[in-house]
Amino acid sequence: MITVAPGARRARVGLRGAGIVPWLVSRGPASASVAIGAGGALLLGGDAVRLDVRVAAGCSLAIEDVGGTVAYDGEGRLATWDVNVSLGPDARLVWRALPFIVADGALVERSMALSLGPGASAIVRETLVLGRTGERGGGIVSRLGVEDPLGPVLVETLRVRGDAPVPGVLGGHRVVDSVIAVGDAGDPPADHGQASLLRLERGGYVVRAVAKDAHTIDLDELTEAAVREAGAASRP
Repeated sequence: MITVAPGARRARVGLRGAGIVPWLVSRGPASASVAIGAGGALLLGGDAVRLDVRVAAGCSLAIEDVGGTVAYDGEGRLATWDVNVSLGPDARLVWRALPFIVADGALVERSMALSLGPGASAIVRETLVLGRTGERGGGIVSRLGVEDPLGPVLVETLRVRGDAPVPGVLGGHRVVDSVIAVGDAGDPPADHGQASLLRLERGGYVVRAVAKDAHTIDLDELTEAAVREAGAASRP
């Protein structure tokens, strides 16, 4: 669990984890930067990983993934990865995640549920890769649900298997790279290259690219542009 609340001189930060281990990098009166990494070999068949994130009103949290994640051959056993995020009014989250790799033989269910308070915003970078080098990849069901006080903002489910590609979903592609900006995140970057752009009805957007290999796409610059725009949108 990661929690951030305002303090007199420094934010009050709570950190607890087993499968995913968080540690504090820095903090200010109402902000914190936290790194996360695996507490052991992840993900193996039968593993059930859960991370809860709570950011209080007016606070900001930056999460840096320092190791990425590989879901290994589970020999028919399912692994689950669940993240639940709650942002209070005017809270901010920036999550820079490294690739989530689904190796041959892996079976994974992965979800993120994100709740936005009034005026809150989140920028999430995520990269899904089917298979390590020379592999086609296992099977994954990846779900994303974002809601604000008015109801659902974004609901997505991606169900794919590297050894049985679905026409019209990923086809021959192995990599899905996304920048997800929701809530009071400002306008999308003017130049998003060959990536597709989806504008959300109640503010926010998704920039997404697919490719056969991870090295052929890179949304790092778009991610940082989104972070700068969200910061500008949050200033009076």
